[in-house]
Amino acid sequence: MPRPPQSEEQRALVRRRILGAARELFDQSGIEAASMRAVGARVGLTASALYAYFPSKIELLRALWCDALDELHVRMTEFSQRAADPITAIRVLVIAYIEFALEDQARFHVLVMVDRGNLAAELRSEGIVHDAYRLFRRHVAEAIDQGLLRLTDADLAAQMLWAAVHGVLTLPQT
Repeated sequence: MPRPPQSEEQRALVRRRILGAARELFDQSGIEAASMRAVGARVGLTASALYAYFPSKIELLRALWCDALDELHVRMTEFSQRAADPITAIRVLVIAYIEFALEDQARFHVLVMVDRGNLAAELRSEGIVHDAYRLFRRHVAEAIDQGLLRLTDADLAAQMLWAAVHGVLTLPQT
């Protein structure tokens, strides 16, 4: 006799368990080394059962990537709402990004994954927008508009500042 269908709540709970297991496995073994079979085994599902929740590894990675971006955006929004001016907002946004990277390394690694198969580029090409960066850029533009930064190009200024922080966070640790 077939199993009764899961409720949306039950399905969402299983998806969260799968995402948690995948984050741990990817952080331990790397994205390329972790298979769907290994992720399924970690949560007690066969590979075929796992595919009912995520039809492919790319879909699983997309969900992890979106989850990490959403969490980063939520943190940065909360931090920036407490800032009195754009310069303070830029500072707290940088701190929020650093804390996210240090406190949740598995998610950060998924967010900034670099792989030989251009997976990150494929995910970005799907139109997933980095709201956390847009928030950062908005505060940089406000700082320029108010004369608090000497730069005149908000895109260039935001990219330089973001890249500097991001670069330090992604340097190999020795």
